[in-house]
Amino acid sequence: FVELLQPTGDDGAGKRFLDRKGEAPYMLIFETKGFDCLLAHLKSLDVRITGERQGPETKAAFIHPSSANGAFLEIIEVTTPDNTWPAGGPDWAKSKPLTRQLRQAAVLVKDLDQATQRWGEMFGIQPTKRFQVSFTDLEIAIMPLGDGETFIELAQPTSNGTTSARFLEKYGEGIYLTIYQIEDSLAMDAHLEGLDARYTTSRKTANYTGTAFNSIWIHPGYMKGAFTQLSQVLDPANP
Repeated sequence: FVELLQPTGDDGAGKRFLDRKGEAPYMLIFETKGFDCLLAHLKSLDVRITGERQGPETKAAFIHPSSANGAFLEIIEVTTPDNTWPAGGPDWAKSKPLTRQLRQAAVLVKDLDQATQRWGEMFGIQPTKRFQVSFTDLEIAIMPLGDGETFIELAQPTSNGTTSARFLEKYGEGIYLTIYQIEDSLAMDAHLEGLDARYTTSRKTANYTGTAFNSIWIHPGYMKGAFTQLSQVLDPANP
């Protein structure tokens, strides 16, 4: 799911974030089957917990960005088997999304070694692949979550003057990019072109570099501050 949030007061954390950073990705939410154990583990690591709530259907806690390389996190457990969380609403099954799934969330960090160690300690996840991307000047660690179908991507700029380095200098560490998996990049290109979408990079731009994916990068200015990548997997053997 994607949540779109609008602050309703002048003194909440969401409003302060909006004033400081503008429209942008705000929070990542992780579902767990062992909330009590995970929360106790996080507290043993002195992870800063900013709030906890336990209701009849869910347990939840919030992790302060200072403990997760600038990423505001929520962990949640659904405690009743008949509870569908989050509620998609009666019409969700009628929708026809052009994306297959939200595949990755990228967090921009200053020290990739420190960040992978920290996320590994907190959540028991380990990088399965680490590599450098020359055309974006990023070193990246891919850390699969429990289902093996979604990933946290930790990324460190490897040079100055790039978009990611400027982002890091201006805003600090935090959520940088969301990546959606799509089935047909040509159809998506045509669809977005009809909407006059603002691209950062695609096969239509001079700076595009082909990989094992056909990818489209949509400018944050078109996506409510969310830097967005849409990728079609070309090689079925590519994990």
